[in-house]
Amino acid sequence: MDGLITGENDERVGLSVIDNKDAEHLIEMEFDGTIKHHQSESYADNPALRTREECERVDQARRFARWHVYRERGYDTVQPTENPDRLLAGLLGIAMLSEAEFDEYFGDLEDQLHHHYDGSSINLPFPNADPDDAIIYQKDVYLTPDPTEFEPPVLDQYLARFEGEPDSPVTGGIRDIEPDEMDGLTFEVESVSEMHILHNDGQGSEQVSHGDQPLDRDPDVRVELMAFDPASVDSFHQYVVSNPAYQIRDRFLLMGVKPPVAFRAQGWGTYEGFQCQKFCSLYEEYWSSEAEITSWDPETV
Repeated sequence: MDGLITGENDERVGLSVIDNKDAEHLIEMEFDGTIKHHQSESYADNPALRTREECERVDQARRFARWHVYRERGYDTVQPTENPDRLLAGLLGIAMLSEAEFDEYFGDLEDQLHHHYDGSSINLPFPNADPDDAIIYQKDVYLTPDPTEFEPPVLDQYLARFEGEPDSPVTGGIRDIEPDEMDGLTFEVESVSEMHILHNDGQGSEQVSHGDQPLDRDPDVRVELMAFDPASVDSFHQYVVSNPAYQIRDRFLLMGVKPPVAFRAQGWGTYEGFQCQKFCSLYEEYWSSEAEITSWDPETV
């Protein structure tokens, strides 16, 4: 993927994006990321006339365009909870919580997950929902300071210090890093929302129940966990910390970009990433810790 900003006025930014099939996309977007024009001679204008893979390449170009404008111009064009800079800040903030603080913010989520496996009745806010269906639990995390106000950007600063190898993901040993080693890359969890619950019946029907939000602004990170047995992991705290790392992996892949080496690890990241990896041939099943991955480069597909 490659991008070039071709113009800007008081309302919009225009750019050319070359996708992984060397097709050009001409895109105009407003400063909040709203795309007002998108044209490519390589793909049908009507999504119904495109293949699943062609639709995904169009979506990749849009996601990459938002990221490119955010990084090149500083506009908040990337949806906050999809921004790798915010996700990395969330990883750091959650990792540094004390166990008491972590339990205050995420104890209800751990309890709910246990109920799926300990024989308890499971309270779901949907009529006729089967607890064995795909259930995604989400909690929004608010950080301070603002992760988008760092220069160089948070992700770039972090990778310059702690980039690992593919078999040593970025979350390994993260809690052993001393704050003074972070050179200012320290983030506090200001607040966490109540649980949101997403239900997918496996037949194309989705339902979402939103929990209350504590602050009147967009959250920085949305922790997303598919129902699993928390007793199967050594540390639920570390498992939650790993989720933003897998989300960073997903966000780069969904832009058609090879993830940074430290985030090339398998595990559950985002529901959107799972859907794309499960049902679109452009991706492998990175969400599964048991899948055999042949490439981390979406350009090779």
